[in-house]
Amino acid sequence: MEAAGADAVMSVVPYYNKPMPRGTAAHFRAVAAATTLPVILHDIPSRTVKGLADETLLELAASPRFVGLRDGSGDVARLARLRSRLPATFRMLTGDDASSLAWLAAGGDGCSSAVTNVAPDLYVAVHRHFREGRLYQARELHQRLVPLATLLEREHPAALKFALALLGFMQPATRLPIVQLNGSAKAEVSQAMAELADEYLAAAH
Repeated sequence: MEAAGADAVMSVVPYYNKPMPRGTAAHFRAVAAATTLPVILHDIPSRTVKGLADETLLELAASPRFVGLRDGSGDVARLARLRSRLPATFRMLTGDDASSLAWLAAGGDGCSSAVTNVAPDLYVAVHRHFREGRLYQARELHQRLVPLATLLEREHPAALKFALALLGFMQPATRLPIVQLNGSAKAEVSQAMAELADEYLAAAH
């Protein structure tokens, strides 16, 4: 990744083995030692079983090698617990589209988003309205995104691939154990996209 020109590494909490906090910290330090790239921690306990404990996060964030967190837990309260204890330069991102506006309102720095692949302009508009103090407009636009975001999360990544195929970016092919969406799920994603204005959807060139 580094040789190919990547700007950073995003590394997830180790899955399957269910490591203790010290093991998780040792894992991330080994990742950082293997590259000169900055490392973004990725905590998504619904996929890894074990989450990144607050104290482990604070311990790792004390090193300049770790520059941010992508939080996939949806735990907005984590910001209130940790923001004042983290370095000012450490970026707190959410990976949960449905709660991303609440994350921003609680002091988060942004969102590493799936739905932005489908409707980037709409997502940018949400963030712009929020940053410029237009909370009502941000909330209204965010509510338009939530149905699609929920569907994409439910059967990710197959649903995202199908949505991008509808826009002409790719084929919806998957590899086992992921399979393509069934007919009813395809119809739901198609309907959710149809309810968004065309100018907000990504366009293949």
